[in-house]
Amino acid sequence: MNKSQDTHQIESMLDNAMRSVRPPDDVMQRLREKIGNLEPNIIAKRLSNWEFTIIIMGSVMAVATVILTVARAFFYFFNRSKRAGGA
Repeated sequence: MNKSQDTHQIESMLDNAMRSVRPPDDVMQRLREKIGNLEPNIIAKRLSNWEFTIIIMGSVMAVATVILTVARAFFYFFNRSKRAGGA
């Protein structure tokens, strides 16, 4: 096989892999029913729930801590490698 045939074969495989998939109609109908039944005041009540607010705040703080820890580790690693290389 030459490069042209290989390229064509890869492109056809990618074309098949990237085709959009349509979910079954019953799944879409159930999803529309669930979304349609949510009224704005129900959503507002859920957001005003203090337990939910505490969980969200805790989650945000945990994610921020992880991000800061990873950033600090990278800074320490790269700063250390610069000092070791220059000394």
